[in-house]
Amino acid sequence: MKRLFLCLALLLAGLTACAPSAVVSEGQVWAYDTLCSGKVWGDRSYTAVFESAAEEGQTLLSSDGSKEYTASAAGDRLSVGTDLFRILSLAEILYEKTGGVFDLTVAPLSRLWNVNKADTPPSAEEIEAALALVGWDKVSLSDSALTFSLQGMGIDIGSVGKGYGADRTVSALKDAGASAGVVSFGGNVALFGQKNGSHFLVGIRDPQSAEGGILGTLSVTDVSVVTTGAYERFFEYEGEVYHHLLDAVTGYPRRSDLLSVTVVCADGAQADLMATALWLMGSQAGWALYEELCQTEGFVPCDVIFVLENGSLWVSEGLEDSFSLSAAGYRREAP
Repeated sequence: MKRLFLCLALLLAGLTACAPSAVVSEGQVWAYDTLCSGKVWGDRSYTAVFESAAEEGQTLLSSDGSKEYTASAAGDRLSVGTDLFRILSLAEILYEKTGGVFDLTVAPLSRLWNVNKADTPPSAEEIEAALALVGWDKVSLSDSALTFSLQGMGIDIGSVGKGYGADRTVSALKDAGASAGVVSFGGNVALFGQKNGSHFLVGIRDPQSAEGGILGTLSVTDVSVVTTGAYERFFEYEGEVYHHLLDAVTGYPRRSDLLSVTVVCADGAQADLMATALWLMGSQAGWALYEELCQTEGFVPCDVIFVLENGSLWVSEGLEDSFSLSAAGYRREAP
């Protein structure tokens, strides 16, 4: 269930060093099936640090950088380290609070739909067979392993991998002494420090703009900005649009009255998970879930921007002064 399509446009134009003597270094590396880029300020070049950290973060699930795991037999166990256990624990809470609509065990369905390459939807019989292998209630999580009860079950961390990777990369850059930076992992943007004493500007994509226009800008730092929507990964068949955001209960792409959800959070992995779950729940249930999660143990309080199909824009209190709307056709309203 790849979240992601985070459609963030980072406004790099005009970003300058934090101080006249600061060294600006840039780097790019292919990881997480996307181009990851970074711009970092400090007393030396941090390109090698960025590239190394970006590549190493791919090993969250396995040493080969896979984003999916499939059980080869009933009772198969996936070894779980500290980071993966924390992420799976958050995903378990989201599974429960969404009534199973959000579910990382959706991997069999994701493979079946294969939205990136498909031009026709799978049959009802194929979907039913895949659904039999989906369900967090069919796995058991401990601090050392995730155990699958059925052969062919699996998990897909596409909805969290880039957020986790950006977190790790920012942490590595800070530890190495960098004073500020912006990293973009396929649209997932993480920022730290300041430029000339000011926050960074991040452009949020207008989900209704075919040319990638900007909805508005955020002035933020020391956070990740993650956006999810159904407007990038999809195919059309006989007049119907089939996108990648799957409902793990029905097995079909989820219908939502949200065009996009942006989550702004100090924890990029959490932001990734939440953006997908909130979009899947729709505006009313999604906003209620957002408010509940801000009070839920294990979740870091965060902020959100909901873009509704009717043109309404719901902005949480923490972003009221830092978000500036620029696109026509939208109106800011209270949820």
